[in-house]
Amino acid sequence: MKYTAFIMAFTLLFTLPLRAAANEEATYTYWDVHPLHVGGTVIAMGKADISNTSYNGKLRFNKTNASVSLIAPINEKNFFIPRIEWNTFEMNWDKNPKFSTTRFYFMQFGLTFYTNAIEQWRWIARLDCNMDIQHFGNNRYNLFSALFWGAYEIWNDWHYHVGVYGYTGMRGAEVYPIIGLDYAPNKHWLFYFVFPLDYKIQYQFDKQWSLAIKGRPLKERFRTGNNEPQPRSVFSYSSIGTELNARYEKFLRLEIEAYIGWNFGGSFYIKKQNGRAPLYTDLGGSPYVGGSINYGF
Repeated sequence: MKYTAFIMAFTLLFTLPLRAAANEEATYTYWDVHPLHVGGTVIAMGKADISNTSYNGKLRFNKTNASVSLIAPINEKNFFIPRIEWNTFEMNWDKNPKFSTTRFYFMQFGLTFYTNAIEQWRWIARLDCNMDIQHFGNNRYNLFSALFWGAYEIWNDWHYHVGVYGYTGMRGAEVYPIIGLDYAPNKHWLFYFVFPLDYKIQYQFDKQWSLAIKGRPLKERFRTGNNEPQPRSVFSYSSIGTELNARYEKFLRLEIEAYIGWNFGGSFYIKKQNGRAPLYTDLGGSPYVGGSINYGF
């Protein structure tokens, strides 16, 4: 599951201007909305204590990705967004008894459909496939996910969110409901709480600059290679942090984020290739920093 990528993509989608103002003729072209986007994200965490096992030790997690996406309209209210990502992350437990590899690579292929054709609603449907670069095409190393997410305008300053998100692959599957609210009492403040994707209280200084306190969920699932003490192990990392996030945006052209925060820890497990004999452990807290950029041509 790639929560960070979801948030970047959907922040763009839920604010995208798909039509001119009511009763006004559109005066812009397709290229005025800068449909081709490239971007990248980096997040680095300090070492977290491992507990609940006889091995103990510390675990370090960090991640980098680069992406390219394209806004491909069907009409002024419906369009597709294909997306390709290259990702690498470090999962380094210094006393790991199951595998020695600490750096992993995968490609993510996604297709999103967006519509605001239903009055007062905005809907997103998305499919993703993650493929291990070193085992490309091997279905044992693939992870598939799907999302269906709608936002309904209750009043001008209130929206509620509903939907479902799930994944399957690598001897595991989970489904989560999406539920939440956002409230913007004026042009400066935004209160946004949508489980399990995004949580923030944001202050907008002007059209470009904002500052927010955000919750950042992080979750990765992967399978190791053949040449390990426990071959083809499946492991899962899950945590959540809180951060101070500064953001600069030129709408649909440039987005830059920088953040610093504290990861409250979470859970980590390793299983055999058949999903059995799990080793479960808890993760302690650690500081983290990160940043992202998205540019539209």
